[in-house]
Amino acid sequence: TLSPSLLSRLSELVAARTGLHFPPERWGDLERGITAAAPAFNFPDVESCAQWLLAVPLTRHMNEVLASHLSVGETYFFREKQSLEIFGEQILPQLLQSRRHERRLRIWSAGCSTGEEAYTIAILLDQFIPDSKAWNITILATDFNPEFLRKAAQGVYGEWSFRDAPAWLRERYFIKNKDGRFEILQRIRKMVTFSYL
Repeated sequence: TLSPSLLSRLSELVAARTGLHFPPERWGDLERGITAAAPAFNFPDVESCAQWLLAVPLTRHMNEVLASHLSVGETYFFREKQSLEIFGEQILPQLLQSRRHERRLRIWSAGCSTGEEAYTIAILLDQFIPDSKAWNITILATDFNPEFLRKAAQGVYGEWSFRDAPAWLRERYFIKNKDGRFEILQRIRKMVTFSYL
């Protein structure tokens, strides 16, 4: 296993380069992630990989490899119901009222993972803005894991992404494809732009 001092330095490096925070109580997760990433960097063991990561400037590719092994990507439609209720009942009406003359709304979904949360926001906007076509709505969804972003841009999901979603969601906003997966409606997909950040 890696020494506490090495894990501390790795934790600082990862936080500075990826924004992921690994406090001491999560150093086990950090070590498991670096262990999983070592073969992708052509290292046979975690110790040599960790020393190398600390010694070289990290490239975008290296950050992407780290992101794929250190980020969890836990997401699903209509996750964090209480936050979504506050957004729909309190925040969104105020935003719409304050922007009623310019009819422009920009939302950033940071750490968007595979897109379920960004699309949830788009669906909420579709429901709460009756004349949404008259508005200039932009939802920017960013993540640093290119694999997650590719999946998000496709907009195709399995049952697991709907595990706590309202029953009407699939009926109104998705088309079931021949593989039994659910593809989000094109008009909702167009509301979201995915980008690496």
